[in-house]
Amino acid sequence: MKIVIYSKNNCQFCTKAKHLVKTLGLEYVEKSLEKDFGSDPVKLVEDIGKQVRTMPQIKIDDKLVGGYNQLIEYFADKGLVNFKGELIDKG
Repeated sequence: MKIVIYSKNNCQFCTKAKHLVKTLGLEYVEKSLEKDFGSDPVKLVEDIGKQVRTMPQIKIDDKLVGGYNQLIEYFADKGLVNFKGELIDKG
């Protein structure tokens, strides 16, 4: 699974998304608006593939999932977390 998290500085939902992915034991690549795109929204749009209004934006296997809430839905559909983003105890 290839995960890319597009983030920006001082973004609590960016932090939550990265934490959730780490908690699931998955690796991700972070692309920062400030560091990787020089705060150039045009370059960001080209990389994501569409214009977005919020951060984070997450791609999984080159498909745009969306923001933090959509990430939770994605993993909930896979049975990994509940709809609050909490890990499901399989013990």
